[in-house]
Amino acid sequence: MLTLIPKRHRAPSDSEPIESPTEDQEAVDETATSPRKKRKTKTTEPDIAHAWTAGDRFKSAAATGLIWVFCGAGVLAFGANVLGNDAGPEAAPIEVQDAGQSQRVSAFASNFVDLYLSGSRDQEDQIAALLAQGVDTTISLPAEPAEIGDVTPGEAVQVDASTWVVTVTVERPATEEQPATQQYWQLPVITDETGSIAAAGLPSMVSTPGRGGLAITPGDQVSDSAVEDTITAFAQAYLAGQGETAPLTAPGTAITAITPAPYAEASVPSVRTSQEIPADPVEGDVVRTQITVSATTADGSVTQLGYTVDLRWRDRWEVSAINPTSTTTTEGDQS
Repeated sequence: MLTLIPKRHRAPSDSEPIESPTEDQEAVDETATSPRKKRKTKTTEPDIAHAWTAGDRFKSAAATGLIWVFCGAGVLAFGANVLGNDAGPEAAPIEVQDAGQSQRVSAFASNFVDLYLSGSRDQEDQIAALLAQGVDTTISLPAEPAEIGDVTPGEAVQVDASTWVVTVTVERPATEEQPATQQYWQLPVITDETGSIAAAGLPSMVSTPGRGGLAITPGDQVSDSAVEDTITAFAQAYLAGQGETAPLTAPGTAITAITPAPYAEASVPSVRTSQEIPADPVEGDVVRTQITVSATTADGSVTQLGYTVDLRWRDRWEVSAINPTSTTTTEGDQS
């Protein structure tokens, strides 16, 4: 069911009485702006404050959701009439995780961990208000707020219909006692059919996720000079603006150089493939390579980049596809 969550500051309608804030609410509002909020400004913030017990707001959200459900039902009925009634046997329903709900849960977890780790004693009630009913609300925070860096939410893993677990990455800045570190915190989160969301417990620090037994087959080093020459020339044109990419790419391939060129120089120290490069290639032969590019900026900083590059033979090897990988390593300062 699609449920719309109302904005936190919703203008009251003519039919709704305007309630004066209670003393408890004023106390929460006064603590809403922490020293961390002064340190960084977030462009967007999910509606999470008192989300678990916001009764009137969720009644309105539920009513709005029913309207969308009826609209959706009308569209489905129309589609059934158009397609006819001979659609074959009915397939078993497939449960699909709601991507929008997953994003809301991740955002909630990130904000909760951020507030918990950077909060101070006068924000304990504010944090307790974000916990689900039945959770121990005995919270003890330091008198002064702690300084933390970026907080990045990970994927929200759905355990069952209402329970989620989110791993949040927290950057800890360097201090006189220790260098900058990266920490991982997990938070259990629960939701319900009305769209309410709350923490099912306090955050717990966990170890760095391991790579386990994951492995790839890197392939063999390429010793074909025609392949190496094409890839090197392409990397120089693509990343450093040295030459043109068009003469090096296969017909119909829409690959253009990055502009402005981010690097002054580019070399290719490694070209690997898991395929056997034909000694006498014929038109249409394709070879997929994994390459490492050593890219140098104008100030001399060197960055290692990885790409998967496909080559196709016409009367020579030409680049037919280029796909970036997810890993880069850097030496020196990047500009």
